[in-house]
Order: sequence, then structure tokens, then C-alpha cells
Amino acid sequence: MLQTASAEHSSEPEVVRVNVLSAFSTPQERELLYSFKQSLLSQHNMKVDDTLIFWERQNNWQQQLESNKPDLIIVIGNQSYRKIEELELSAPVLALMLNKSLFKSLKQNSRNNVYAITHAQPTVRFVQLAKSLNVYQAQIGSFISPKTKYNIQRFEELSKFYDLFYRPVMVDPKLKGRDTMKQLKNCCSVIVMESDCVFRPGKVRKSVLVNAYRQRIIVIAHSQSVLKEGAMLTLFTQPHDIGEQAAQLYHQILSGTLQEPYQFPTSFAVSINRKVARLLGYEELTVGGLMQKVEALEFIHKTMVNGNNQTP
Repeated sequence: MLQTASAEHSSEPEVVRVNVLSAFSTPQERELLYSFKQSLLSQHNMKVDDTLIFWERQNNWQQQLESNKPDLIIVIGNQSYRKIEELELSAPVLALMLNKSLFKSLKQNSRNNVYAITHAQPTVRFVQLAKSLNVYQAQIGSFISPKTKYNIQRFEELSKFYDLFYRPVMVDPKLKGRDTMKQLKNCCSVIVMESDCVFRPGKVRKSVLVNAYRQRIIVIAHSQSVLKEGAMLTLFTQPHDIGEQAAQLYHQILSGTLQEPYQFPTSFAVSINRKVARLLGYEELTVGGLMQKVEALEFIHKTMVNGNNQTP
């Protein structure tokens, strides 16, 4: 009887106090947090006791951040991270759903006890998806502004690796729409729109997408909202996958096994705009087929980068 009682007692989950800072609650945020809590409980026997703090509604949000001595502080979104950027916090901070530019800035100027997962996809995954289309003599392009010139070298390296031709579309901040549409004509067969850094949502972006379609250019975008505007394909990661990855990262912090404090999504999804795909002659594309090809190319890239010549 004593042994049975002891076993039952030892199986009780460890309670983890987590404070969550965001502007307000959204369905995506709730899905992410639910996945985070379920993953910690089911995989690591840790039960989350969470406190939600909304800086848009609660004037005393800063005082609440560590008033209950949390084990972890989660901040969701760029604005939330900016709120705590200059604060000295004793609890570790996990920043989720950061855009690519802020994520890269944080990665280059890392902070102790601050960790992050972006929802943006790594550049290599866009190139792998372009390669998966098997477009004859595929030429890929991307929009480059003065702020994103660092991307050119990365695109060139990846394109060479996958035997693709690459050409940047240089976007003049003063002549974004007209200048870009002139360049598209002789640019490429596939163009990557990997973030909102160059074209934010609005009339100019819609005009560029419409013109790309008229030039029979496949657009691979970074979010489903761009898919609705006229892109043919989009790469994205579901909130529940970000939540599961965040749980793994936190467990790695606790166990001392963390190797990468700033992470891109480890999982991804693909969506197809069927209307655009049909009009461009790609009506037989399947999500499953594209994802299998991208995963195979990811495996090849990782093994070759690591110096391993094994084939999948």
C-alpha cells in the first residue's frame, strides 16, 4: 500500500507558473497556448498555471509581470516584445510569433535569458518549394528593398545549391509599384514574397500580385492572407505547432539541452490558391506532394551542410 501511494504521488505533474503578455486575446493565441500547455503536460508531466496579462487593457501590466514569481514569461507578437525589451526581468522570457526582421535583429543581438520562436519561414524553405514545382528552366526572384539587401547573398547561395537561377527585384521606396511591375516582365518564373518587409498589405501589393499573374509568374508567399490576394502558394506554420515547439524549447532550457535559443518553425504547411493554379496550368498540384518534396529537399540540404553524404 505504501509503495502504491508513493508511486501515485510521484506521478503528479510539476506545476509551472507562466505569465503571458499580449495586447489582447485572439483565437490564434488561444490555440497556441492550449498546445503549449497540452504538450508540456502530455510529454513532460508539467502542468501550466498561466496568468494572462493584456497590456492594452491593464495599466498595471508591468507590475504584474513578476508579481507572482513566474517560472516563465511568454510574450506574443512584436508589440508585446517591444514592451519588455528594456525591462530587467528575472524569469526567462520566451518571445513567440515575432516577424522575421525583429527575429533576425534579436538573433544578431542576443540577450541573456531571452528566447524566441518566429512564425516566419526560413528562406531555404521558400527556395525548396520553388524547386519542388519542377518548373522548366526555373528562374526565381525576390523583392529586395534597401532594408533587405542582406537577403541577396542568401538567395544566390541557395539558388546555386538547387541549380536555379536567381534575380533580385530591387524595389525603390519612392516608386514601389510602378518600378516593380516594370521589372517583373523580365524577372523570373517564380517569385518569393517571404515577408511584409518590402510590401505591406494594401493596394500596391495587390497590384503587384495581379501583374505577376498577368506575366504568368508563380508567387510563393508567407501567409494565407497573401494567398487570398492572388499568390498561388503560401508557406506557413499553424499556431498549435508553434505552441508545441515552444513547449519543447522550454523543456530544453530546464534540462540544459538547448542548442538554439532563437528558432524558426520546425514544421510547416502549404496552401494552394486553386483558382490561380488552374489558370497558370498547375491544377494537378497537391499539398501532400509538395510537402513531401520540400521535406526531402530539407533532408538533403541538412545532410550535405553537415558533411554527411548519405542519401534519403
